[in-house]
Amino acid sequence: MSEDERKIKLGGGYWLVNDPYCYWIAKEYEYKKGKHIGEIYLKRVSGYTANITDALEGFCESHIREIEARSVKTLIKEVKSLKTLVKGFREQIK
Repeated sequence: MSEDERKIKLGGGYWLVNDPYCYWIAKEYEYKKGKHIGEIYLKRVSGYTANITDALEGFCESHIREIEARSVKTLIKEVKSLKTLVKGFREQIK
């Protein structure tokens, strides 16, 4: 399986990536320094998991832990936005 066959574009700069043993989510970033300025690379933003469902759940959990909400209202808004993003991921995977 080629490297491109192991990636599914999810939207919002996110990709579902897998190897024969696990799945993870990666995000596109652009090199800002060095000889590769302007080129895009993928950086893993979730843990390695045994299946797609766990990869999506882990992605949500890690984002929720990283949220620096000033109020519960802000937290609720960000969680709803995250749920919408992951719902879009699920549609891209199907």
